[in-house]
Amino acid sequence: MFDIDGTLLSRGEAIEGAAAAVAHVRALGMQVRFLTNTTARTPERIAADLSAAGIAVAAAEVQTATTVCVAMLRARAGVRCHLMVPSQVLPMFDGIVRDDKHPQVVVISDIGEGFDFHSLNRAFLMLREGAELIALQKNLYWFDSDGPKLDCGAFVLGLEAAAGTRATVTGKPSKVFFESALAGLDCAREQVLVVGDDISTDVAGASAVGIRTVLVGTGKYADGQTTHPEYQASYFIDSVKDLQQLLGTL
Repeated sequence: MFDIDGTLLSRGEAIEGAAAAVAHVRALGMQVRFLTNTTARTPERIAADLSAAGIAVAAAEVQTATTVCVAMLRARAGVRCHLMVPSQVLPMFDGIVRDDKHPQVVVISDIGEGFDFHSLNRAFLMLREGAELIALQKNLYWFDSDGPKLDCGAFVLGLEAAAGTRATVTGKPSKVFFESALAGLDCAREQVLVVGDDISTDVAGASAVGIRTVLVGTGKYADGQTTHPEYQASYFIDSVKDLQQLLGTL
């Protein structure tokens, strides 16, 4: 299971050796999945972007925090939701009941500049009235093509503190995210490797459900996220280009 940004891609471009690493894993006959907290793109768009970067991917192999959230909400038939999600992925929520006045659930993902006083205060008041908070992810920042930017986690933390509530998270590092990914594989968790750059999401989340991890020295690791108080990676490599060599020793 590959993380995408910081592991396979850097600012939209393939990291050296990423395409070869994925191709090698496929050649070994292994199942491949691509796991991401990106919430502004559909699996189809993500697969197309990876393929354009030279990394062949099918949309069915992509799991996002959004796909997990949608599945969770569909399992709760009739639940009324206020959606703070990017317009690009709004069609994924078709069939889910919308209620922008007195919802049972407030769903938050990365809406970028849509995080203004009005939208946040509106969500705050809904939470004060008893609405449940679902956050697709709680990353504090991410790397865009022009550098680091605040992610939705920064705003979710503020709403949690102000409303005295705690969000249910559907993206990494939540157990529900990784259990969902495991459910789509025809193998035991002991046979799975998660490869990622973020020790607080990729490593912590996978480790919590008994999956071995490979931490790469690119992306957020290179930006200084090198330790976690509870979890450490099973293996470390400088870059995904070194995955083939690692697999040869396992």
